[in-house]
Amino acid sequence: MLENSTDVRIKRAEQDIETLRTTQSALLDRYDVIYRTLMETRDIAAENRSRLERVESRLKLVEEVVLENRAIMLENRAIL
Repeated sequence: MLENSTDVRIKRAEQDIETLRTTQSALLDRYDVIYRTLMETRDIAAENRSRLERVESRLKLVEEVVLENRAIMLENRAIL
């Protein structure tokens, strides 16, 4: 039996709707992955910033110690 054009159009529209739903679902899944990745990247950057600040603080302390040692060495050289 031949289908009339209305039935064919309805089936085609239903297929299009299902394709759109599938595409939308896939896009939302990708969005979720990108969002989680961005949040993880933000957290990692914050951790790295904190680590860098600690390293910079230690470096300043080391620089101060080096300068103090240099001054002591110069003073000892002058005494000798």
